Amino acid sequence: MELDTKSKLKRYIERENISSVLNNTKWDRLFKEFQKIEFTLDFQRKDLDETEPSPDYWDSDLYHVMGACEQIEWLNIRALICRPKGALVKPEIEDNTQLLITALRQSGVPYCMHNDGVRIYGYLRSGVSPEWVST
Repeated sequence: MELDTKSKLKRYIERENISSVLNNTKWDRLFKEFQKIEFTLDFQRKDLDETEPSPDYWDSDLYHVMGACEQIEWLNIRALICRPKGALVKPEIEDNTQLLITALRQSGVPYCMHNDGVRIYGYLRSGVSPEWVST
């Protein structure tokens, strides 16, 4: 299904009993903060009408995840940069999670810790109860 119009999106949300968490203003505020640190982040995006993305698929391009915010069910974000050291040496992992947390606090967007990063919900499905981190 493609939720390409506001009326289709609204009907889908009502039919699936989904609750909105973020509006466009909050998404815009969040992405402005992310632009300041965009080269330290990786993203996984799940839209309302999509299946779960592969756990191995991460996109480091902020501009791939910025559009059509009204369709984002959740966004996983991690701030770990892997720097290869050679074929036989373990890569160096640069952890920029504190930069990510600071950006989230500056934007005032609710989030929860998820695996090795954070998850931001655009919508919550019935039965989903995140453990929010206060901003």
